Amino acid sequence: MDEIYRMDILVILEFLVGIVSIYCSYKFLDKWYTPLFLKRPLNRSKTAKYILGLLPVVSFGIILVTLKMLASFDVVGNFLYIMMYMFLGGAWLFLGITLMSCIFDLSWLDDALNLNNTAALIAVAGGFLGLTLIYSGANIGNGPGWWCVVFTGGLGLVAWIILGLIINICTKNFERITVERDIGCGIRFGAYLLASGIILARACAGDWISFSMTVVEFTDGWSVLTLAGLLILVEWYYIYSAKSGKNNNAIFGSILLGIIFITIAIMIVYLLPPTTENPMYRAALELFNRSLHV
Repeated sequence: MDEIYRMDILVILEFLVGIVSIYCSYKFLDKWYTPLFLKRPLNRSKTAKYILGLLPVVSFGIILVTLKMLASFDVVGNFLYIMMYMFLGGAWLFLGITLMSCIFDLSWLDDALNLNNTAALIAVAGGFLGLTLIYSGANIGNGPGWWCVVFTGGLGLVAWIILGLIINICTKNFERITVERDIGCGIRFGAYLLASGIILARACAGDWISFSMTVVEFTDGWSVLTLAGLLILVEWYYIYSAKSGKNNNAIFGSILLGIIFITIAIMIVYLLPPTTENPMYRAALELFNRSLHV
């Protein structure tokens, strides 16, 4: 009887999550696309409008492919579940882009669209795609329900936000992008946000065992610390160059560095062995399994 009652609660919660996700997705798309079709301000960049308009399309495409090919066995091929997690993805992007605006002080509407800030546009685009990859990674692997995706993706999102803040404390990136309109800084930071999203997506992926083991497996993303440290060193170099009177807005060099960041992230995902192959992980898993039988 208790098991039946528990299942009823889970079904009701799943239904409520679906309804909230649909509402948040609608609000997100409405707030995102409505300003793109407004005629004022008159001097809005068409390039910014096209890029911003394309971002949700690309992101939902990535999420859809992930759900149809790499998600849990009960989600792949199930239209209703796929739609539910698509809407949950919309809510996720709504939350993520709001956090970027509030915490990173990077507003897609004010900075990238209305003020024609190219540096902010590039950073926002990189951040948008990074958020998408973290959510997509959280959907990879088998799990018992939506809370697995939210918890795992939440770990990635918190790490992504904290590292962004640390980088800003060390380099003042947010001000250099939004106030100084440093395009080179926007390229490098946007590339980092995307590259770190790739690494954290890998850390979020995997079959669900428990909350504690998920935290252990999330250590797959430790290499994102190296990437953040590399960006800080690069930004210090550009800050020193600016103080020395050198050109601090080297676009070509920043594009090259952005490509290097993304390449490093992809290589990390493909070359570094996962935590599950670490003997310490196996010992922890064995200890966890024993505790279940005590």
